[in-house]
Amino acid sequence: MISGVFSADRRVFCTAVVLAIIAVLLPGFLGFSAEAFEPQEITDDLGEVIELTEAPERIVSLAPSLTEMLYGIGLGDKVVGVTEVCDHPEKMLAEVREGKVDTIGTTVDPNIEKIVELQPDLIMAAGINPVEDIIRLRELDLVVAGFDPADLESTFSVIERTGKMTGYRETTGEVKNEMQDKLSKIEELVAGREKTPGVFYEIWSEPLQTAGADTFIDDMIERAGGRNVGAEAGSGWPQFNLEKLLLADPEVYISTPHSGENNVSAEGIKNREHFSALTAVQEDRVHMADQDRLSRPGPRVIDGLKELVGAVHPQLTDELEDI
Repeated sequence: MISGVFSADRRVFCTAVVLAIIAVLLPGFLGFSAEAFEPQEITDDLGEVIELTEAPERIVSLAPSLTEMLYGIGLGDKVVGVTEVCDHPEKMLAEVREGKVDTIGTTVDPNIEKIVELQPDLIMAAGINPVEDIIRLRELDLVVAGFDPADLESTFSVIERTGKMTGYRETTGEVKNEMQDKLSKIEELVAGREKTPGVFYEIWSEPLQTAGADTFIDDMIERAGGRNVGAEAGSGWPQFNLEKLLLADPEVYISTPHSGENNVSAEGIKNREHFSALTAVQEDRVHMADQDRLSRPGPRVIDGLKELVGAVHPQLTDELEDI
């Protein structure tokens, strides 16, 4: 009898030990480590000092880039609301279809009432969100962190600050370090190139619009070993007329399938009037890129940079595959 009780107690004890071990190790098997939450204040890109007293359990994302980042650093299971234009990762899209994650309007016209209804303990906002909406949400006593990275370095800063703010310092550190390691390898490859080809990045086709100086795309082109032709027209997103384009004569022409409403394609660009005079067209160096990977600050942006380097320096394609 005593032996039987002892055996039963032992089984219960062993089961409890196994469950405890699983609870500790399971997050690691899923790709992220469990972390104890320790409040740490950060300053967002709007100058607001933010310090959460508890780990966030209900996060609303107001931009596709932030949604990608949250899922990429292991906070996807905390997301309860995203915009209608958030389209990555697939896990998030599935959760929206299943009703596990709600949509809260668009980036420029978020549904404030819906956001309040979701009772978020953290709202992530981006530079594309109207400042007046951020102010309104803060006036409703909601915590809003606003980020607007202008280049890769500030992208790393956003990831790091998000980790500090949410208590995910270890996991965000791992993601950031992996991205920086890949970036270093890419920059080492590019540094060996003697030529810096002129690159034109088409944002919009009619009227022709490009990425100017001091933009995220400008930084990406420079890191890819190219010279941003659009920077000659100033900062921001300037228009670029045909005469300027012909004079600049870029050696590489980059566009995206949805940079216009008419299904922009490489062949379509090559066949535009007077474009046959461009070196990029003559040498068949018109490329269609993945705009989301190139311009959304987040974990996938390094893949976008690799794609860009391959277009600017095609001789590096094989070596890029190893990164």
